[in-house]
Amino acid sequence: MRKVFTFFGALLFIYGGAQTTTVTYTASSANFPNPERGFYKYSDTESSSSNGYNLLNQSSLTNYRVNQNITLVFRYFYLNDFVNSSIPQSYLDNMQTDFNRIRNAGLKSVIRFAYSDDYGDDVVLDATKARMLEHINQIKPILIANTDVIAVMQAGFIGAWGEWYYTDQAEFGGWGYNETSLTAANYAHRKNITDAILNALPNTRAVQIRYPKMKQQMYNTTAPLPPSQAYTNTSLARIGHHNDCFLSSNTDVGTYSNVNTEYPYLDQETQFVPMGGETCAVFESRTNCTTAQFEMEKFHWSYLNLDYHPSVINGWQTGDCYQEIQKNLGYRFVLTSAVLPQSISLDNQLSVTLNINNVGYAAPFNERYAYIVLKNLVTNDVFSIMLDSDPRNWQDEVTITENLTLPDGVIPGNYDMFLHLPDAYASLANRPEYAIRFANNNVWESSTGYNRLNHKIEVTETLGIADNNRLKVVLHPVPADNELIVEMDAASEYSYAIYNSVGQQMKLNSTQNGNKVSFDTQVLSNGVYFIQFNNGEINDSRRFIVKH
Repeated sequence: MRKVFTFFGALLFIYGGAQTTTVTYTASSANFPNPERGFYKYSDTESSSSNGYNLLNQSSLTNYRVNQNITLVFRYFYLNDFVNSSIPQSYLDNMQTDFNRIRNAGLKSVIRFAYSDDYGDDVVLDATKARMLEHINQIKPILIANTDVIAVMQAGFIGAWGEWYYTDQAEFGGWGYNETSLTAANYAHRKNITDAILNALPNTRAVQIRYPKMKQQMYNTTAPLPPSQAYTNTSLARIGHHNDCFLSSNTDVGTYSNVNTEYPYLDQETQFVPMGGETCAVFESRTNCTTAQFEMEKFHWSYLNLDYHPSVINGWQTGDCYQEIQKNLGYRFVLTSAVLPQSISLDNQLSVTLNINNVGYAAPFNERYAYIVLKNLVTNDVFSIMLDSDPRNWQDEVTITENLTLPDGVIPGNYDMFLHLPDAYASLANRPEYAIRFANNNVWESSTGYNRLNHKIEVTETLGIADNNRLKVVLHPVPADNELIVEMDAASEYSYAIYNSVGQQMKLNSTQNGNKVSFDTQVLSNGVYFIQFNNGEINDSRRFIVKH
């Protein structure tokens, strides 16, 4: 349950109607990098003994972001030498090096695994289902360790290029999915691979399927994902779409089996699941600027291959729509105005209203939280207060009005106000490259990743302090490693919230057994954290340390 109680805990009070200021903001037309969206740069590596593993180049990755406004790299992991064997540790080690370099550069990745980059009678296209499942199990630890820099994973494995079309394996349907009538057993085998990938990835990440019909057939539904199921841990909510021949024929070269039914399906689905891919050929009636921009908006495209197809990309550049596409792929948040109090006493709630317009094609597809940040003008102490509003729901124009509790530790004085949308993973939460920048003039603070609200607020003395009882709580182990156990009387009567040292809330899985509550701390980086307890009357907190 989401709570407005925040870092270190404070009791709720009724907001007293302080004087407010309306701040207006100017939209920016600039192109700039933002995480998990935009054009991506392509890369691949083979496993063949003749060519060896082709590691990503650190300076090239850094250049993408610094000089090309690119935050995504596509990474093909070809397993061509391992069709009949396990993946060797040396290959897995090289994968980890790649992810380290992606993280160092402030980028994220779109990843896919495949066994061949060609097709023909003399080409081994893919491995058996049993071998694929073995390989998926082998890469699972790598995926878990690097989920923070994996934006999304494409299903892959089956067929040439991992595109689920040409395949050597009869269990998947044989040569060409449109050229063969797939049986229920064929779909079941393909679903087994998809489910294995979903299981290998933490449930914070989605898997993309190449053909809309494939998702419908495997999961026995033609209905698009309803809003009520969006962002849940179900398979349907975690399966998005990618299109590897976008706009390249009337059916996008077989992507669609029936555009009359699949267009409305994708229109609805892609509001809540990731959509991206590449073009593969010029087809003037569809690759033109007008149709391209219309369909990217209709199907909520978040990313697109900058390297393929070059003739299509060149056509957009000469057609004067390339820069608009570059700006609008994924989300593009614009602050239009905010209503903010001029002052607040320590025992009152902070009432904020933010008016935001998303002019991009899509909303963020991975979990992310928004914070109001207060920075003391004298001490430079920073306090973060999480909003209830979910940025994944900022589809178009939104008005966010919330009453927030000031964090413990705030002292009387003057504060600058900011809006901060950091990465949800603790490993990246303090890196400004992974925070969302708003498309406004004079708001971005590049050193912190904060968006200035261009407003100062005065915090005054408390008008009245409520009694804040101290609980008897035992935390162990000390320090916590992969688990934190909380023991306290009446544990089931309390809600719990965990924050890092700068007040950002961490979302952890938990289980409760009597007066013990266990939190999964595997996703937390080493450091100091605080756990808050609240039952509506008592609001208390404790400090703990994570060390893996």
